[in-house]
Amino acid sequence: MIGAFLGIFAAWFLLAAIMHCIFSFFGGKGSFRRKFEFVGYGFLPSLVGSLITVPMSCHYLSKLQVPRITISQLRNPKVVKSIFTSIVPKSLIYSNLIVNVAVTVWSLTIWTFAIKHARGVRDKEAFVTTLIPTVLFALLELWRLRQFF
Repeated sequence: MIGAFLGIFAAWFLLAAIMHCIFSFFGGKGSFRRKFEFVGYGFLPSLVGSLITVPMSCHYLSKLQVPRITISQLRNPKVVKSIFTSIVPKSLIYSNLIVNVAVTVWSLTIWTFAIKHARGVRDKEAFVTTLIPTVLFALLELWRLRQFF
């Protein structure tokens, strides 16, 4: 839980830094601090998404029947993967994925308008500035999800 909490702030900082660099490429000016503040607004949809996915996950996971697992099984990544995919319902994974995609699009929209209004740039420049890191994070999430299937 502590890692997830700190991870949000690390992602916030990293996303703001990437957007700042991309924004500079378009000749944008302005302080990193201001962009950092505006990028923070784009994480608000994540809170709403968590209000949906956490109770949904708790509901599904409370009904799980976890098989008995030995220490030797835990040492084998293939066995752990097979156990995980057998006990976590695919409907939970897919429903969380749908909510996360919606949250990402919502965040992208907020970030685009935030960058646009923070620095007075055109829509296209603001969109590209926010789209690149959003796509990079989406690819990372898809890669992580692929690890389970």
